[in-house]
Amino acid sequence: MKLIDLYVYEVTRRLPLKIREDIALELHSSIQDMLSEDSTEEEIKEQLTKLGDPAKLAHNFTGRPTFLIGPAFYEHYLSILKLSLIMTLAVVLVTQIIFSLTSISGEIDPGSLLLQTLFNVVGQSFMVGAQLFFWMTIVFAFIEKSGVIPDSSPQSGARSRWSPDDLTHVHTLPKKKRITKSKVIWNLIWTAVLAGLYFNASHLIAVFERVGIGFKSSIPVFNEEVLLYFWPFVILLIAIEAALAVYKWVLGQWTQHLALLNMARNGIFLAFFAAVASRPALFNPAFISYMQEQLGQSHAELIIGLQWLCLTSILTVILYTVINSYEGIKKARLNVTRLLTP
Repeated sequence: MKLIDLYVYEVTRRLPLKIREDIALELHSSIQDMLSEDSTEEEIKEQLTKLGDPAKLAHNFTGRPTFLIGPAFYEHYLSILKLSLIMTLAVVLVTQIIFSLTSISGEIDPGSLLLQTLFNVVGQSFMVGAQLFFWMTIVFAFIEKSGVIPDSSPQSGARSRWSPDDLTHVHTLPKKKRITKSKVIWNLIWTAVLAGLYFNASHLIAVFERVGIGFKSSIPVFNEEVLLYFWPFVILLIAIEAALAVYKWVLGQWTQHLALLNMARNGIFLAFFAAVASRPALFNPAFISYMQEQLGQSHAELIIGLQWLCLTSILTVILYTVINSYEGIKKARLNVTRLLTP
């Protein structure tokens, strides 16, 4: 029965979610009708061989000869796209609300403030959502067409002839080797939050003063010119993080290839962070003057303190990247257990 269950699984995992259950029941019933009451393993293999390659059978059920993103990845594509759009809307909404409250000058009509905020949220959500849809589609289309994640496509001529013995290569994963969707979601949320903070640093990371019904950012902490200089690199990092999250979501487990990609991502992020944190003009001169007055320190003493803060931050990121890269390699080396192991 394990061979039958594995065969049905290999067929249905390539189908859209809405028809998987019905096809699974139909397949189980059809296979049982083909077998005798006391069927042997050899008889089961013979009947499964007649049914043929699960990938080709799934292809016949869908009836779609060509596609940009096939059934094996389409459900992943929709799930990540919907989740990303929801997170994007949430981040844009929160960012625009904070931006509106920190940009109040003098008296303002609450109705006008609400209308302006909603207008900004809709505009920003449309622009970011369109970019997200475009790049997410490109990433999944690349995965589909390049075969980065093997799926035994029925249209692949290079694939050897299928036999029931291939089902013995289906694996179950150790818990530590698995990549749960919740972890991928958490990574995407943090990426969206950090990106929102970076691009709105002059309004969100600042010294605030109370004005009317809200607050106004009077002194930004960071030098906006420095942050704008690194803007293209931030976009690149976001794209890398999003692509890696998609890869983790679809793959669902740590592999040596994924561990190497994770290490490369960590290295790129470390280089970027060190370049920004070591920039002499990173902090806004007005913020430095403000802190001098508040702490009663000289300019030289405050600069030394900020340099130590930056150095500590760089060392912390180095420690994080080393640990994270090591954990990825360790998880990739875990052995898998075969489903058919007695």
